[in-house]
Amino acid sequence: MTTKLNSKDYVAFTRRFVKETVENMDAEELKSFAINALHEDFEEIYQYQSQKAVFDEMIAWDEDIFDNVAKDYDLTLDDDFEDDEEL
Repeated sequence: MTTKLNSKDYVAFTRRFVKETVENMDAEELKSFAINALHEDFEEIYQYQSQKAVFDEMIAWDEDIFDNVAKDYDLTLDDDFEDDEEL
């Protein structure tokens, strides 16, 4: 048995594993996975870039939802957004 694949086989193996794993998940597992993955992605953007970068990514995903949630936090973004401020 091999312990390492060439690049082409690694990509094929990984894609097949992901496809079969996702097809085996039910709707709640998929929803939970997506929620956790998005949160982790946003947290990574925050850690390595900024809060503004996270907001920009959220807007890219769904601006209407961003605007709706932002209302509950009295959040308005403009070009002068100060990301260095402690909120």
